[in-house]
Amino acid sequence: MPARTRLAAPPARSPADRDRSRLTEVDRALLGLLARDGRTPYAELADALRISTSTVKRRVDDLTGLGLFRFRCDFARPLGGWPVAVTFRATVPAADLPRVGHAVVALPQTRNCAATTGAHNLLVQAGLHTMADVLRFENTLTALHPAMTIAERVITLRHDKLLGHLLDRYGRTESVVPADIWSEPGTGS
Repeated sequence: MPARTRLAAPPARSPADRDRSRLTEVDRALLGLLARDGRTPYAELADALRISTSTVKRRVDDLTGLGLFRFRCDFARPLGGWPVAVTFRATVPAADLPRVGHAVVALPQTRNCAATTGAHNLLVQAGLHTMADVLRFENTLTALHPAMTIAERVITLRHDKLLGHLLDRYGRTESVVPADIWSEPGTGS
């Protein structure tokens, strides 16, 4: 089986199957362990949870199949040659938003692209090699999509925290502060 096929996510199940109330305490503990280090071997997870390795594998497969859990691979951006991050808030005519969004996602510099509410309905985050690339990337966006108006740009030269990972000055993980995804919004617990 080709590597690409082995790495591909299994097809997501229907939204009706994505009931978070079906998660068990073991699932929650499993997700917490994987949030700290997604590379943890099944055997170590099984030992920590006091369940079998086959149960760990089955639960990971079920949770990814339900679309409740996804793996992500990231790298120390400054060490990888991408030390500059930029966030653009833009306005695009609503009818063009899906087309523009899909085109922006296809650009190799794009880290995140999302439709938002409000006057500025598109958020674009990109990783760049140099400060000079910020203007070049902005010009690329507006040249490819003349209907887009850039309203705001925020440049980040260093991330101290990213996706729950506390980073050193080189962008490497020092520790993890996993999100409490189980509490209700606004409860603080």
